[in-house]
Amino acid sequence: IIKVYGITQDLNTKDYMLIMEYANGGDLHKYLQNKFRNITWNTKLHILWKISEGLNAIHKKNFIHRDFHSGNILSSSYQSWLICDLGLSQPSNSTLSNNEIYGVIPYIAPEIFKGSEFSKESDIYSMGMIMWELTTGCKPFANIDHDINLIYKIIDGKQPEITNDTPECFANLMKRCLNPDPSKRPLISEITE
Repeated sequence: IIKVYGITQDLNTKDYMLIMEYANGGDLHKYLQNKFRNITWNTKLHILWKISEGLNAIHKKNFIHRDFHSGNILSSSYQSWLICDLGLSQPSNSTLSNNEIYGVIPYIAPEIFKGSEFSKESDIYSMGMIMWELTTGCKPFANIDHDINLIYKIIDGKQPEITNDTPECFANLMKRCLNPDPSKRPLISEITE
């Protein structure tokens, strides 16, 4: 998880700003775009492990991210991956919901579009989409407009196809994360192991 060191205020605009750990490596999506052909499965597994450790820390504190996607995973140095943009996170037992949906459509679990609250299980669905992105180097549904039609397709169970070169154990874990039934998704601690 990215570190927040403090807060300051711009003297001219009076806007408040967070002082955070510097992540000079950019986000996971850009990393995959630039280096995908040279990324080994060992590296992909290492990235998944580091990301899952971060999400595990969030879930252990009984929080949910609610906006978990490759643009919110930053690299601060070689093989150091940090989860950021926790501005929408909240305690997993929070009752302070305004029924608004936040996030990037392909990474949002289908039950959220049906009116369920964000949950640890919906974060796991997002992790499944991040896993898919690790296998292809592309964002899920990149060739489809991110509109109400895609939302209906996701509600109806549409998922991106798993590529043939994906190792079976990785594909099976990804399928479990993307299970339409939230209760059948693995805990983040299972993914970390």
